[in-house]
Amino acid sequence: MRAIVLTSTMRRHQFVANTLASRLEVAAVFQEEKAFQPLRYAQSPADEDVIQRHFALRDESETEFFSEHDRVRAPSVQLPVGGCNDRTAVEEMRRLEPDVVLVFGTGLLHQTLIDAFPHRILNIHLGLSPYYRGAGTNFWPLVNREPEYCGATIHFLDAGVDSGPMIVHVRPQMHEDDGPHEIGNKTIVSAASALADAALALNDGGVRSVEQSGGGRLYKRADFSAAAVKQLYANVADGMIGEYLHNRVARDARLSLVRLEPVSAAERTAR
Repeated sequence: MRAIVLTSTMRRHQFVANTLASRLEVAAVFQEEKAFQPLRYAQSPADEDVIQRHFALRDESETEFFSEHDRVRAPSVQLPVGGCNDRTAVEEMRRLEPDVVLVFGTGLLHQTLIDAFPHRILNIHLGLSPYYRGAGTNFWPLVNREPEYCGATIHFLDAGVDSGPMIVHVRPQMHEDDGPHEIGNKTIVSAASALADAALALNDGGVRSVEQSGGGRLYKRADFSAAAVKQLYANVADGMIGEYLHNRVARDARLSLVRLEPVSAAERTAR
């Protein structure tokens, strides 16, 4: 099958693009610059120190997990912030005639792009939809002492905020000594594999999907703060992960998770 990948420029994004390229024919990777500038949410020099340390630890962890992915190993197109929505970029995507469009880490994609590839755009949302949607959706579960809600959702992309029909959930295998960035990067590893599985199943005959119901919690970038960062690390230091793991069965029972279910040959014949 022929795919294009819409993503960004960090190691995590390049890891996902390279994972997909190892399993699919990736005609091109469109890489947008990132727009998030977390220091704008600092209200004091002390806040700046807290935020800078948090993102420095993130970068260290990504380097450890994805050290071999300092570049994309497929033809790539570099774009500015929001560039995937540019008319010229969309025309180039159309010209490549992909069977599927795979998305991870771009800005919000506009309806013109979505309409160009109906029912063929699959997205990684780093968070368990519909429970946590929007920004920082593996950050806020840890702030809220709810590590059971860390994970990722592979879903059909629509014009809403992480609201399209769900194909599969994945969750990281946590250990008691994991920090927030280890949890996040384990989730990315699982999500990259799940996205490839979903794309192959879609191409082979289709996948079942589950419409989202219930509002869940929606976080915006503006909700981010140094106070939230400090709460997260206080929770980790206080044994939050071990507390969850020791009561995992009961706490996981709160969740309704979607598994990947390809459409069977008999179902396809009956259509």
